[in-house]
Amino acid sequence: MTIRQLFRTILCVLLAVSGASALGAAQGEAINGAAADVTAHGRTIRFADADFVLAAQDVVPREGWHRRPMPQIWLSGEARRLQAERLGVWARMRFDRSRVDGDHLAILTENNREKLTVYFNGVDIYRNYRSETAPAMGWNRPYLITVPDALVRPGVNEIILHVASRKEFNLGVGSVSIGPRETLAARYADRYFWRIAGARGANYALIFLSAIIFIMWLWRRKEMELFWLAMTGLAWFVRDYHFFAEEAPFDPWLFQQITYYSLYPAIIFSLCFCVEFMKPAKRRRIIAALLALGVFLCLFRMLLVRSTETDIASNLMTLGIVIAMVVVLFMAWLRRRTMEHLVLIVALSVTTAFAVHDVGRIPNILWWDGLGFHAQPYTGLALFTAFLFSIGRRILRALDLVEQTNIELERRVERATAALADSESARRRMEVERAIDSERERLMREMHDGIGSNLVTALAIARRRKQDPVTIATLERAISDLKLTVDSLAPVDGDVVTLLANLRHRMEPDLQQAGVALEWNVEPCPPLEWLDAANALHMLRIIQEALSNILTHAHASRIVIHLRPLARRAIDGVSIDIADDGRGFALQKSATGKGLGNMRARARALHGECILASTPGEGTRVTLWLPVCRDGLVAQAG
Repeated sequence: MTIRQLFRTILCVLLAVSGASALGAAQGEAINGAAADVTAHGRTIRFADADFVLAAQDVVPREGWHRRPMPQIWLSGEARRLQAERLGVWARMRFDRSRVDGDHLAILTENNREKLTVYFNGVDIYRNYRSETAPAMGWNRPYLITVPDALVRPGVNEIILHVASRKEFNLGVGSVSIGPRETLAARYADRYFWRIAGARGANYALIFLSAIIFIMWLWRRKEMELFWLAMTGLAWFVRDYHFFAEEAPFDPWLFQQITYYSLYPAIIFSLCFCVEFMKPAKRRRIIAALLALGVFLCLFRMLLVRSTETDIASNLMTLGIVIAMVVVLFMAWLRRRTMEHLVLIVALSVTTAFAVHDVGRIPNILWWDGLGFHAQPYTGLALFTAFLFSIGRRILRALDLVEQTNIELERRVERATAALADSESARRRMEVERAIDSERERLMREMHDGIGSNLVTALAIARRRKQDPVTIATLERAISDLKLTVDSLAPVDGDVVTLLANLRHRMEPDLQQAGVALEWNVEPCPPLEWLDAANALHMLRIIQEALSNILTHAHASRIVIHLRPLARRAIDGVSIDIADDGRGFALQKSATGKGLGNMRARARALHGECILASTPGEGTRVTLWLPVCRDGLVAQAG
């Protein structure tokens, strides 16, 4: 034994003796509860409870200890209510040496927030910070602390943890185990790999791949999935850095805020990448909505932490958005099933499971311990793996694509030729329609200015010369028929209401002159797409004949015209009812009249129905029913 080793042993013994007075009382007190774990290397214990004092002082408290379960990784709210500036907590655990195997003991502790000091039997044996002012990030880092053999005594031994942090940060005491160093070293190595080494390696690989992909995007700006993937990697690196960092790289408070709020851009960028990669319908709107949700989540968390001590609501809302997007992307995959998209959905589902796992490990709820480490640092790498799989598949398909290029070009030329032919055909139809419209307008002008003008002049001369009333009536009917024909030529685009309005304008003065009151009752009706000039003339002739019969035979004082939508035999249509209050007639005597026969014939030509109802002394009703759509219909007899 060297002089230095001898001096260290004597110093440890003296320090142990100096704490004998405090430990003397402890010998009679009950030791803390602990769960034993027996392995091939010996027996370890994990403390189930400890005695706590919430105090920011730098020396071990002498009183005020209260027993609580272990771990207590969320003491922030309680500590902030009791302490003004710094936050601090002391945790004391006592155990019997006989319960722990091995000659060389070690302490394994994790999840302590943030600065950690460990005392064994009153002696300070470990600190995770360089100085009182130096920042430390111990919340995710496991610590394996060797206990000097000289400090271990038979019977009851005491471990005290002092954990401290600034008021704006969190405070908590994690799990504590003690046992043979060989046993705890293996457990520590596993924890250290998944919490620190693995997370560090995954995220440095992530930032390296992000840089490469960003350079690729600079060359291929149209492939926005490259941009979103590069942003995803960058955001996740910023978010995950605190998992493996030992100290904050700059101001601790600013680093904490960036870490908290970078979660939302990381998730939103990941979803934007998935949407852009799978290209579902309306993907630009989906991406815009996701970006807006990202801003909302940041603002929502900002308001949340001002009013409460936890941001669990914003985390659960974010998790809900991710799950909803998984469903949306899965539905998009069902419409276009590809292996690359399926792998991406699987990767996104795995990251969603990671998120559910990590939400349950949030300190202030702690639903479960799960894997014993946070899975979030591996989220970005899972998405990158799916993308690299897709790149590999694309490279393999590239050769096949080259072989199919000529065939596809020929097909495109054929489609373009067919589209050009269709376009030319449509252009010719439009020219024909314009020519027909122009010719219709010319005929209407000629009929109005030529034939119509001559008939009006002839009627005026006949009236001045007091010609035979039959001649005058003949000229008046000729002018009325000409007006009706001109009205039928006017384009109405299938609008029955407009067509009847023109008829009303023409006939209402004649009816008023005959002393017959006309009542119109028009309801909104669907257009009749098949109602061209020829069919419009048929309809107007039917109505003209009905009105003419009323004036000639009915001796009516009132006519009611009712236009309304009406379905017959499950076929949509419109109904034009013409009713008078005249003397009526017996249908059996007039059923074979030429005028009524012509009306029914015209109705059949329109694929409609003309129905006559009359009772002597109660008036007559003529109903013209026309279908909205004539496709597949057979002309019906009235």
